[in-house]
Amino acid sequence: MENEDWNEKVDGINMISDLSAKNPQMIADNLNEVVPTLLNECKNLRSSVSRVAITCLGTLHVNLKGKMDPMMEKTTAVLMARSGDVSNAFIRDDATEAIENVVKYGSPNRVLAGMITAGAKSKNNTIRCATSSLVSQLIARVGTTTALQNGDFLQKLIPLLINFAKDVTPKVRQHAKLSLMSLSQDSSFDRQMRKNCSDAELGAVREIVGDVNKKGGVDALDSSSASTFSRNGSVRKSVNRKLPDNLQLDLDEIKDDLNASGWERRLGGLKRFEEMTTTSARAIATNTTLVEAFIARLSDINSKVSLAAMETYMKTLPAMARFYSSEPSLKAVLNQLLLSLSSHLPSRSEEHRHLAQAALQETLKQIDSAALSSHFAAVTKKANVKQRPFLLHLFTKLNADLHKSKPKQVEVVALPILWECMKTPCADADNKRALSEYSRGLQRLMGERALSEAATSQLDPHKKKALDAMLA
Repeated sequence: MENEDWNEKVDGINMISDLSAKNPQMIADNLNEVVPTLLNECKNLRSSVSRVAITCLGTLHVNLKGKMDPMMEKTTAVLMARSGDVSNAFIRDDATEAIENVVKYGSPNRVLAGMITAGAKSKNNTIRCATSSLVSQLIARVGTTTALQNGDFLQKLIPLLINFAKDVTPKVRQHAKLSLMSLSQDSSFDRQMRKNCSDAELGAVREIVGDVNKKGGVDALDSSSASTFSRNGSVRKSVNRKLPDNLQLDLDEIKDDLNASGWERRLGGLKRFEEMTTTSARAIATNTTLVEAFIARLSDINSKVSLAAMETYMKTLPAMARFYSSEPSLKAVLNQLLLSLSSHLPSRSEEHRHLAQAALQETLKQIDSAALSSHFAAVTKKANVKQRPFLLHLFTKLNADLHKSKPKQVEVVALPILWECMKTPCADADNKRALSEYSRGLQRLMGERALSEAATSQLDPHKKKALDAMLA
């Protein structure tokens, strides 16, 4: 790596990467020599060298994991600086991937400390956006319960999130508020905050969370940008690499077929969409307009097309479910997806009705409950008399699954639906049975006393009495 010939430098750096996979202990024993040299090469004016060095640092974190902790602050500082480089998009993307590996494989306390040092007070908006996003990823990695129970971690985390939630840059505020909302939904939040943070910090967090709830909760926050940087220096959804021309052309043609005026061509588009999903699901997931075109076919005016679309959805769901669960751009279309499927619940066609029910059931099984919850609530609230019984039945199952990890989210999202149903009751037997099942499900999850206290504050005495009779 110390050779003046840049080709030799690249070969040497690549050898370090290979050696870290084959014999990580050897690299760990020589970190004090290896890492400073790599950090220096990350700043090399020749991009061919600096990009390889940046990638190598990310690889070391993958292969050595916690053994890289002694170098955490130095590596984080250099990688964050390169991630904010607006002059070279390729270097910026390489540095982004490397720093995401640091977050994924480093010791959480060391990672957080490195993030605070490198990005918390940066004057570069892009770096602060990245830091806010990466801290959110770190919380997701360790889990809210672990984050709250780690006193040292929490004492560093909360002041950082409070400052970011008040940042002048909207994207910085967004990620911080999402992180605070996630933490606040944990059952141990209040207890751990009182134990590890000051009254002023607890008050500031409650004010931020309360403000978000007043404006519509998590869904009111623009979640269309979940990760770090773009080629023009703004926040991006993921590493923004151009698809191969032939693949992009195929995706555009499929979208055109799905939006075509002729129903036979739309059927052909569904077939091509299914075939493409088996080989290029990730590429489809990056093309929101294509996914929206597909979802529109689920409620197509032509019954043959809508039936074929639901069958295609069932076939492609195993490959696409993880993207619906994790990609912010696809989370945004879940509401339309659920609306399209539920539109067939009152159908006179038994085939359409049963297939829609099966598709909704598979949706609950395969897509993350936390991602679905608020969208399912919105669709249930809009449902008509014929749609609501089945949706309430599924919502009961979703609540039971979600309550295991996010009990607060269940209360925040599911209870308003109960109050709405109690205030505008339906007289038919199916709705009564479904509402009874739904309310009993919440009672099992929350406890009889907690549900009763919540109902007292939300329902008038007459409606409260009706709920008590239903639960008796």
